[in-house]
Amino acid sequence: MTIATTPSSLITINDMILLANKRAGVVPVEARLSSANMVPKLENGRKNLDLIMDALATEGFIARTAEFYDLPLVAGEPYYTLPGNVLDVQGDAMMVPSDNVDTKFTQGELVCKQIDLFQWSTLTVKGSVSTRPQLYCVFRHGASVNIRFWPVPSDAGTMRLKIVRLFGGSSDGSKSADLERFWYDCLVWQLAYYIAVESSMPPDRVALLAGIAESKKKQCVQFSFEHTSGPQAVVNYPTQWSA
Repeated sequence: MTIATTPSSLITINDMILLANKRAGVVPVEARLSSANMVPKLENGRKNLDLIMDALATEGFIARTAEFYDLPLVAGEPYYTLPGNVLDVQGDAMMVPSDNVDTKFTQGELVCKQIDLFQWSTLTVKGSVSTRPQLYCVFRHGASVNIRFWPVPSDAGTMRLKIVRLFGGSSDGSKSADLERFWYDCLVWQLAYYIAVESSMPPDRVALLAGIAESKKKQCVQFSFEHTSGPQAVVNYPTQWSA
């Protein structure tokens, strides 16, 4: 017997929504994307999927959404607003001097340390000027993430930041969700729960879907953290078998 070794095909967002409606019991198993009244169901499903994926930011995992962002620095300007899809900035940044032709093969990078709001407030001369910033602080104003550097840079350059971004949106149902494949079944169950609530399905069915959705989410979150080896503690103590 031949073993199938080709990976499964990515399913689209619309396919996920159709499966979710079936699991919620709203449409029959035989339903297709081209079936009657599916257009409003797909539109509603895409909106719910956006809410579900945005809410995953509260789970704390960042392996999928953590990346580097190169922020161009303008001489004399210490305040910057990051793009709307940026949720947060983490850790120390790296200043790339302007004499580098790009940010890939660089020389002379310098650390810019992150400080908190209290430390920022205690800087006695916030208008200090230097060729490069040494500290930065993140200000979160509503939906926007803002950064302030200190001292005020007198030279241009690029600041490489580690950011956490929002997942990609679900407005185009012909595309796949912006998550690893092992998340797809979880997202379908999450959507099924939302749809069941909105469709006033029986409480026992809603509770069943809620339980499965939460269990699936926990499994996926546990596997979604960055897979890097951390520090290990080694305990060495004598026993009767020690040499």
